[in-house]
Amino acid sequence: MPAEWWQGFFSGLWLDVQRRFRAERTPAEADFIERVLQLRPQAQVLDVPCGEGRLSLELASRGYRLTGVDITPAVLEDARSKAAERNLQITWEQRDMRDLPWEGRFDGAFCFWGSFGYFDDAGNAQFLRAVARAPRPGARFVIDLPNLAEALLPRMREHDWWQVGDTLILEDRRYDHVRGCIAVEWTFVQDGKVEKKPSSMRVYTYREMCRLLEEAGFAQCEAYSSLDGEPFQLGKRVYLVATKRE
Repeated sequence: MPAEWWQGFFSGLWLDVQRRFRAERTPAEADFIERVLQLRPQAQVLDVPCGEGRLSLELASRGYRLTGVDITPAVLEDARSKAAERNLQITWEQRDMRDLPWEGRFDGAFCFWGSFGYFDDAGNAQFLRAVARAPRPGARFVIDLPNLAEALLPRMREHDWWQVGDTLILEDRRYDHVRGCIAVEWTFVQDGKVEKKPSSMRVYTYREMCRLLEEAGFAQCEAYSSLDGEPFQLGKRVYLVATKRE
């Protein structure tokens, strides 16, 4: 497993999946982000990492001022093209999500689609510190955590498959209890073409995540298990909301 598996993962057939996947959930996810971040009209919002920008585009269409950060040129090019097609003014930044240059600029921030846990412990903490610097005091940050231990482990299956458009995706999962990681061997199949890619995500407990957020500069963790605002439930996806300390 490469130390930085994510550098080559977001390419090839995965890009076809990313462009189509979860599109139907975008309005509901944007509603949830609006609500938990308590956004006011024309609020400045940070989307990190933003991928192809589906949530930035939706929120910008509602009048918010978005900045999207991602390290992958191909998905940022998609984001720029879609923004231009819709005449939406969004700032797109190509950079490592651990390297955010802003201090006290944003009225809220979010990290969605299970995009936390790519790095080792030091790198994950560095990302949270970078995010914590970017919003103004009192602003909120929401992070989507399908790989939280309490969410993932009770329902984890070693083998699974699903389909997006004409692409079949197979996942072979293994929980590494020594490293505290979920390792996945991905197989993508489309029109006879097969691609295999590994990934490795750090798995934290709820208590560990709250401690990391507190050490980064956040407080008042709140956990939800649905976009409707259901409180935390074991075995369900977790959305964790924290407030930047005054």
